Amino acid sequence: MKYVGDVPVVDFIMILLFLVLITLMGVWATRKVKSGKDFATAGQELSWFTCTGSCIASAIGANVVIGKYEVILESGVSGIVASWFWWIGWLFLLFLAKPLRASGAVSIPNFLQMRYGEKTRSIGAVCVMIATISMTAAQFLAIGNILEALGICSRETGVWAGASIIVLFTIFSGLWGVAITDTFQSIFLLVAFGIVFPIAVFKVAGGWDVVAASHTAEELSLFRGMAPVTMAGWFFYYIFSTGADPVFAQRVFSAKNTKTAVTSQLAAWATTIVVTGVVCALPALAINVIFPDMTIGSQFTPKFLLAYMPPIVRGLMLSFLLSMMLTSGDSQLLTLVSTITEDIIRPKMKEEDGEKKMLLINRLVCMLAAVMVCAMALYFGKIYQLLKTGGSAYGAGIFIPLVLGCFWKKADSRAVNIGMLVGLIVSFGFDLFLKIPLGLNLDGIIPGGVLCLLICVGGSLIRRKE
Repeated sequence: MKYVGDVPVVDFIMILLFLVLITLMGVWATRKVKSGKDFATAGQELSWFTCTGSCIASAIGANVVIGKYEVILESGVSGIVASWFWWIGWLFLLFLAKPLRASGAVSIPNFLQMRYGEKTRSIGAVCVMIATISMTAAQFLAIGNILEALGICSRETGVWAGASIIVLFTIFSGLWGVAITDTFQSIFLLVAFGIVFPIAVFKVAGGWDVVAASHTAEELSLFRGMAPVTMAGWFFYYIFSTGADPVFAQRVFSAKNTKTAVTSQLAAWATTIVVTGVVCALPALAINVIFPDMTIGSQFTPKFLLAYMPPIVRGLMLSFLLSMMLTSGDSQLLTLVSTITEDIIRPKMKEEDGEKKMLLINRLVCMLAAVMVCAMALYFGKIYQLLKTGGSAYGAGIFIPLVLGCFWKKADSRAVNIGMLVGLIVSFGFDLFLKIPLGLNLDGIIPGGVLCLLICVGGSLIRRKE
């Protein structure tokens, strides 16, 4: 039998055919993209079905059976519990959906501008950029890890290859193509990794009893396998970052109406909390049973598929695995691009420049942004570090001002601007220069988020008295 790396040729052909099919669907969707607004928000015409499918696909990304497995391998069941805070954060965003839609805004920075002013929009855009750069980098890095685990190429080459595929797809189709193909792929992802993969893993491992016996009581505990300060870090990270998630917020702004925006996200929330929050997470507990010497949890899924799945099925499962990164990667790259073009470039352009020029700018920014994202992916090297560092900085800067903007009329723009900058800088600087280099358990989002809250609320009250 011939191989490409460690992958049989027949399975490699399946992967290529799947990638070609997805790319063609994106090209087909270009017929709907005729302006910069079509590229960024799909003309605010996404249906309930498309919104739901796109949110499900975006939720099933690098963190589900790649990045999260690193945390579960280190902490056991408490690593699964920590991930549940993500869905609590998503509920906060659903709570904000109605006032966000009622504002008439098309993005979170745009909403912040309407509530606080132009300076707040610029700071908000920077926060979104940091978050989406790190999240997109995590998807690129996950693709690199998968291709390296399959023996196809080095991780570095895999990162650039994954970036090229995502850019090639996103640059033509914009949100229309992303939403349509995400919906198509979400069905396969739910079946493949919500049913087939968990059953196969526990069958190979010998069942739950064997898996449970391979862990200590501490590793099987809901909370004892992870230090309390680390658990607190995950709590604040997920509440603050997911509660204002720019990708899901983009779906809120792009839906046909408020009802579609809320109900589609509720459907996606209920589906993914069961499938990805529990069912997809449990196989990580079998890593050391199946591969006793494995120390990098992110490599388990591709290696398992390669070793234990039959031909053709193996090719399909590997295709769907790569599809996870593609669906999340294109959504996050698109959010990054639309933030740069709609919230930074468009306000400085003249009306006569036209939508066709904005469409061209969107596509150029897409290519340039991908290069920057690849550099960040290769610098960090760990998927969950990328997700957590960028997401924490974003959440520390955006979440409190967003909530106050929706429900507290007394919030002062100057206090909010200072609070956003302090939260962003403290969280990002702490994680980048203290937590990661020194191996600290404390996450930057805790001091950053607390300072942002104190400055926004305290500063607003002081300014009101003055």
